[in-house]
Amino acid sequence: MNKVSLRNIAAHKLRLALTVLAVVLGTAFLSGALMFTNMLSSTFDSAVNTVLDDVDAVVRPGDGEGSLEKDAVDEMKALDGVDNVNLFVDLPIVVATDDEVAVQTRLGSSQMGAYYGLDEAVGRAPEIVEGAEPRNLGDVVVNANGAEEYGLRVGQELIVVDRDGRNTVHISGLYDDPLVQPTSLRLAVSEETYLDFYTDGERVPAVTVAGDDGVVEKLREHFPDLKIESGAKVAEETTQQIRDALSFVTYFLVAFGLVGLLVGTFLIANTFSMIVAQRTKEFALLRALGASRGQITRSVTLEAALVGLVGSVLGVAGGAGLVLLIRAGMESFGMPLPAAGVGLSWDAVVVPVVVGTVVTVLSALAPARKAGQVRPVEAMRASEASTPQPLTGRTIAGAVLVAVAVAAAGYAMAWGDGATSRRAALVGVAALGAISGLFLAGPALSMPVVPPLGRVIGAPFGAVGKLASTNTRRNPRRTATTAFALMLGIALVTVIGMLGASMKKSVDDVAQSEVSADYVLVGPEMGAFPIPGDIPERLEHVEGARDIVAYTQAPITVDGEFGYQFGSVGMTDVLAGDPAKLIDLDMVDGSSSLDGDVFIAPVEIANERGWHVGDTVEVAAPTAPGTTVEVTVGGLFAGSNVLRTFVVSDDAAGKVSSLSNTRLQMVGVNGASREALEDEVRGDIVVQVRSAEEMSGEVTALIDQMLFILYALLSLAVVIAVLGIVNTLTLSVIERRQEIGMLRAVGSQRRQIRTMIVLESIQMTVYGAVLGVLLGLGLGWAFLTVLESQGLTTIAVPTGLIATVLASSVVVGLLAAVWPGQRAAKTPPLDAIAE
Repeated sequence: MNKVSLRNIAAHKLRLALTVLAVVLGTAFLSGALMFTNMLSSTFDSAVNTVLDDVDAVVRPGDGEGSLEKDAVDEMKALDGVDNVNLFVDLPIVVATDDEVAVQTRLGSSQMGAYYGLDEAVGRAPEIVEGAEPRNLGDVVVNANGAEEYGLRVGQELIVVDRDGRNTVHISGLYDDPLVQPTSLRLAVSEETYLDFYTDGERVPAVTVAGDDGVVEKLREHFPDLKIESGAKVAEETTQQIRDALSFVTYFLVAFGLVGLLVGTFLIANTFSMIVAQRTKEFALLRALGASRGQITRSVTLEAALVGLVGSVLGVAGGAGLVLLIRAGMESFGMPLPAAGVGLSWDAVVVPVVVGTVVTVLSALAPARKAGQVRPVEAMRASEASTPQPLTGRTIAGAVLVAVAVAAAGYAMAWGDGATSRRAALVGVAALGAISGLFLAGPALSMPVVPPLGRVIGAPFGAVGKLASTNTRRNPRRTATTAFALMLGIALVTVIGMLGASMKKSVDDVAQSEVSADYVLVGPEMGAFPIPGDIPERLEHVEGARDIVAYTQAPITVDGEFGYQFGSVGMTDVLAGDPAKLIDLDMVDGSSSLDGDVFIAPVEIANERGWHVGDTVEVAAPTAPGTTVEVTVGGLFAGSNVLRTFVVSDDAAGKVSSLSNTRLQMVGVNGASREALEDEVRGDIVVQVRSAEEMSGEVTALIDQMLFILYALLSLAVVIAVLGIVNTLTLSVIERRQEIGMLRAVGSQRRQIRTMIVLESIQMTVYGAVLGVLLGLGLGWAFLTVLESQGLTTIAVPTGLIATVLASSVVVGLLAAVWPGQRAAKTPPLDAIAE
């Protein structure tokens, strides 16, 4: 039987290729997701390790205030066993040419560091490839690939802006650093220039030390209040932080990999079911020759295992190719990655191979058992057509699952006071139930839908159209399973489309209904780069300017909690001025004024914590233990999409957190003209003047970019589904060889056979697309209703996307039927009948 299985695989090369292709597509994305994450991790790991190579010690402040005493650094340099001490700095900056035009680094970044030559450097010293080292005050060296990207040259004057001001520097040279992206700029100045331009001369951020073997212990002994670690340990800590930060990327990519594998699973199961149906006479003949049911079942299972193993191995190779395509795509979009291979690792190979093989075997189990149940007498029948299987049992099971899914989604939507995570989990359960239920009930559901649809689509084609409609009704299992893969991919696209449309609509609604300031001043990248802290004071002198409100964030807690918690890092909103002048704030109790040691909070949060107007709570800064201030609850406001949590006054925040820990994100202002505001901040370079509508436009552009990536990933699931339709139609043509031969023998032309196959394909794709859109709209509505508390106040339906999807399904049907139709049309009539 094993020999029969192997010979059977070798004898049906087309069928083998189609089945292997299903497994390859299913595992390639999973493997590629793991490889891509490994590649990102290794890129950052190598960068961290290279920066800290040969670094014996890293000295950082122990009090969390972010700086060291300069006198302490001088003492370190004088210690026995210490060879060199370097500043360890990486300051975010914005670079502009001398005509005050900022260098737009697009998807890169700009940083300022300290430069040390070969004799002074702790660790790796950069190699100067053009010009000279920065010897004079204001000299700077720039990464050569970044300089080439942005047209910077040796001898050029640059304006460098940081959060505290601006300085003019002179490019003295270019250096080579393969770890820096060409789209990023890494500037480095001498220690003297850094101390003069970017510190007060008394404190520095951190230092690295090179010395003898006991330098870490010696430094700890002399400076017990400072945080002193070996370079290797800091590299390990930093690497782990990067891995933790990349974990969401891993989950994101693997989730899409599993979606692709899920679609592939149904494709594999469908393929094996059709193959078993085609081989009824073969199995019956083996049974007549004495093969037992178990032998037949094991034979099919062995074929599935071999196909799964070969397909999974090829899928790993395909995953590597996918990573190379992603690298090329990122490079074309201005995000080149340093050379770090394709991220090949044992887990990126073993996991997809094991998962792909197991999924293939599991997908083949039901068809394998069905093959074992073939009776020997069936070998005597003239036709190979499989006996129709009853649909009652699976239809009832599917209907029950769909009902459970609807109930779970309805409960999640109605559970208003439940935690968002639990409600979202219920929607996830509903999605799984709906998908499984539709898979089971699909054949019965297709019977009253697809044939009428087929008659409408086939009406212009006369008898050929009627015949295509009859064919889809004759085998509802094949029709529904073929459409199911496409349904799943389109449902995902619809859900993501609803999410994007709702996000953009919610942003527009916030801009139009809540933001009341005439203009908002922000930094580049939607405020990711802080703007100079003196902007609010300077705006007071601008003609017509009034109602100035400054929005910052600081690492302080209110009653022991941060407003926003990001892992181990927390921040809280801080405002100077009256926030009611910036947004339409609905005050439920008290006042919105933030004068003095006060704070305001959303009424929901106040109710949870038992706060009332007039109560006092403690504001503290975890980075400066022991420093606290009592603040009074000044007012409570209704839910706001702009102010999502409590807001502390600038006066109170300044008493517990130093200026170096705060970031001025934006400033709202009324009254002044745009021209006057732009004239005031032109010299700052980093400040942009935006209206509320322009702010929402930038946010929606970012949402579009995010959705582009999501759609690119989802497209693979749709491609798998389309290839699944090609696969099914091709196998269907093989199965119906006698039928098609008879049609040719009684006078059907090749053109008519091709038309019939195309019409069948269009019926299945349109049915799958409509079902996918309906499923996606239902799940999207439930999901977005649950996320309403997270700011998605408006649910929008992407009508344009849905229309495109439905129209595209017709095109997909046409394209998917090209090759199977050609194959069917070439069926020799006499040979087919003779068989």
